[in-house]
Amino acid sequence: MKKLILTTANKAILLLLIFLGFACDSDDDFNGNVEYGSFSADFKATGTIVDKSTLNRLSGIQVAMGGDTVYSGQNGEYVITVRNSPNIQKYDISFVDTNMIYPPKDTVLDFSDEMFENGDEWYKGIKTMQVDIKLEPNEFPN
Repeated sequence: MKKLILTTANKAILLLLIFLGFACDSDDDFNGNVEYGSFSADFKATGTIVDKSTLNRLSGIQVAMGGDTVYSGQNGEYVITVRNSPNIQKYDISFVDTNMIYPPKDTVLDFSDEMFENGDEWYKGIKTMQVDIKLEPNEFPN
């Protein structure tokens, strides 16, 4: 009798673990770090940030993508790279002026049309996209 109860309990635990394993296997919402032994790829956005009306290059603009953050340099240029699963091809990218002269600007980058470069077996390579941004200053009432 005791053996029957233990065997039944073991089977129930095994079924529960199998169910949890499949339930956690969805890549739809995956946005975590790539683990050792996983395929990986780099997604790189580069560009220049300028004032829309004067075309002056803007420095110190915060650029955030995929959990990483950089700031545009003195010449308004930025480079941001995210390493993730090669299956994830779309990234939200935001441009924020911490001085609040320009309102934040958000967009989605879709790397699906770009080709991987310099890859190998586990590391699929890098996809690069040029994204130049024009920010329009806030309008303050007189």
